[in-house]
Amino acid sequence: MLQQTTVSTVQNKLPTILREFPDFQSFKSKKIDDFLKCWSGLGYYNRAINFYKSVSIINKNFKGILPKDKNELLNLPGIGEYTANAIIAIGYNKRAFPIDVNIKRLISRLINKSVTNLQLSDILKEITFKKRNFRKFAESMMDYSSSICKKSFPQCKDCIFQSYCKSAYQSFNPLLKKNVVSKNINFYLIETKNKVCFIKKPKFQFYKNFIHLPSSLDIELISKYKKNKKELKVSFEYSITKYKFKINVYKIFSKVIIDDLDIVWLKKGEIAQIPIPTLFKKILN
Repeated sequence: MLQQTTVSTVQNKLPTILREFPDFQSFKSKKIDDFLKCWSGLGYYNRAINFYKSVSIINKNFKGILPKDKNELLNLPGIGEYTANAIIAIGYNKRAFPIDVNIKRLISRLINKSVTNLQLSDILKEITFKKRNFRKFAESMMDYSSSICKKSFPQCKDCIFQSYCKSAYQSFNPLLKKNVVSKNINFYLIETKNKVCFIKKPKFQFYKNFIHLPSSLDIELISKYKKNKKELKVSFEYSITKYKFKINVYKIFSKVIIDDLDIVWLKKGEIAQIPIPTLFKKILN
């Protein structure tokens, strides 16, 4: 959940998810839309889809028990080397090394040399030869490298390795922020007979597997309503990954419901019952 998502966001969302989905068995009676609704607000929704698929496989093939075997874990949707090793080390307290950018940075600075993940894994095997608690080791490495050996301003004076760290007290310039791409886009609240128009195959491609409010990218649909009364409801800025959008929300009043396989008309009371991304919740509110 923490991939590209802040700790505070996950902390606020986790109780809701655990209440609805306390264990693997609880997924059996729920659909993917139920999980996506719970996940809404965390972004990167493909993670939620892979999570749901993996749990389905675990329930079917592993009797609802998370595998310990690395190869079996790697065959689950969305699980790569890092996640598999984290499950083995932290979940099962077995010998494995979840290597992230923080741990890689810590070891590289200690020896003042760039290392590959394979080389780093070999180093960790050597220094943990007599260790038994791999859970504590993995967690302490993550915490230490992110809180002490920071990427831009390492806390060398507080570091227990300072006497022999080959990079101690060096200056590390803050990394430049990613280039922000600014874009303008309009979204439309098309309402008629107490229903709101959504589309299944939008041109705005950031939220796959969700129905969308129509946007200015959906030229064919919007052209059918260009003669209707339109008013600007709200404008705001919204960031998605490297994109910073200037969003204008227009309300269109129509007396006609256009029937189309790609269009879904929902009553306002029904919208709260379906999973929709935070952006659309903001627009609807």
